[in-house]
Amino acid sequence: MDGSLVFFAHERGDARVRKRIAAFGDLGWVVTGFTFHRERDKVDAEPAWENVHLGTTFNRRYVQRLFALAGSVGVLWRERRRLADAGVIYAVNVDNALLALLGRWFSGGRAPVVLELADIQPAMTGGGLLARGLRGVERFVLGRVGLLVTTSPGFVREYFEPVQGFAGEVFLLENKVYPSAGLPQARVGDGGGNPWVVGYFGAFRCRRSLVLMRELAQRLGGKVRFVLRGYAAGTIADEFDELVGGVEHLEFGGAYGYPDELAEMYGGVDLNWAFDESDPNGNSAWLLPNRIYEGGCFGVPVIAGEATETGRWIEENGVGWTFAEPLEESLAEFFGGLERDEWLGVKERCMAKGREEFTGEADYAALSARMRELARA
Repeated sequence: MDGSLVFFAHERGDARVRKRIAAFGDLGWVVTGFTFHRERDKVDAEPAWENVHLGTTFNRRYVQRLFALAGSVGVLWRERRRLADAGVIYAVNVDNALLALLGRWFSGGRAPVVLELADIQPAMTGGGLLARGLRGVERFVLGRVGLLVTTSPGFVREYFEPVQGFAGEVFLLENKVYPSAGLPQARVGDGGGNPWVVGYFGAFRCRRSLVLMRELAQRLGGKVRFVLRGYAAGTIADEFDELVGGVEHLEFGGAYGYPDELAEMYGGVDLNWAFDESDPNGNSAWLLPNRIYEGGCFGVPVIAGEATETGRWIEENGVGWTFAEPLEESLAEFFGGLERDEWLGVKERCMAKGREEFTGEADYAALSARMRELARA
C-alpha cells in the first residue's frame, strides 16, 4: 500500500522519532512503528501511533542492546504480514535498517527502505579493525536503501561521500522546528546585558560546554547567566548534577515540553548556546543542531565554534557570533565587551528572517512526496 509506512527506530520516546512520525502522519501516511523502548531517567510517553514493541534497552549497556536486537528477530517473523503491506520502510540508524531489511526479506515484500543517519558516531571514523568493520556494515546497508536522509550537508561532504563512497540519492532534512503552527511570534523583549542571559536547551552531550559555563559564570560574576533546560545524555549523564550544581549564575530548569515551551524558553534569553565539543574532529564539527532552528524561530542570536558546520551556518545567515580557540578566553572577552547596541543589531537581523527558514513543514512535505514516488516505482 503506497500510504503505509513502517518506521523502525531505536527509541520510541526519542524526540526526533516522535517528531518524524507525527510529521508523516500529518501528511497522510498510515504509520506503524517498530520501535525499542529505552529506559531513561525521564517520563516515558506511550506512542501516539500503532506500535510493535521490539524490546527494551538501557543507556550505555551495549551488550544488552545486542541481545535486544537479536531478540527482535522473532518479532519480525511474527509480524511479517504487516511488513509485507508496507509501501515504504523508514529506518533510523544502521542497526534498525538491518532489522528493516531482514523483516522485508521475511515478508517477501519489495518496499523501498529509507535510511536516516543524523549522527556519525566516533566509532565510525577510527582506523582500527572495529571501525573498519562497522563502516563495512554501514556500506552494506547504504547499498540496499532507496534514499539516504541526513540532517547536515557536513555529513555528506565530510563522511558519506569521501569515507563511504556513497553516490546514491540524499535528502537533506535539517533539524527544523515541527510542528510550528500556533507558535508565538518572536519579540525583542527587554533583555540585553543586565546580565547577558544565555540559553542551552535540548540534550546535553557536550561536557566541555558545561565546564565552560561553570568557568565563565564564576569568572565573569554577574555579567552572564546561563539557563539550561533539557536532559543529560551519553557519557556525561552520571556527572551532570555535579557539573551544573553549586555555581551561582548557572541554572538547570529541568525538562521541557516540545514545542509548546519553546517560546517561553527562548523568549527569556539573549543568546543561544550552540557549541558542541563532544566529538570535535567528527560529528560535532559536521552537525547542525536542533537548537539553532529553535532559536531562529524566536529571533535569538546564536553562538558557536567558528571551525564547524554550525559556525558556517551562523556566518552565512548573519545570525550570531562564532569563536576560535581558546574558547575560554574568546568567550570571556566577548561577554566582557559586548554592548547592547551590537547585540540588538544582530537580534533585529535574526527577527527579520522568515520563520519558514527555521520550520520543517515544507521539508517534510518534499520528503513525503519523494517517498511516495519511491513507493510507486
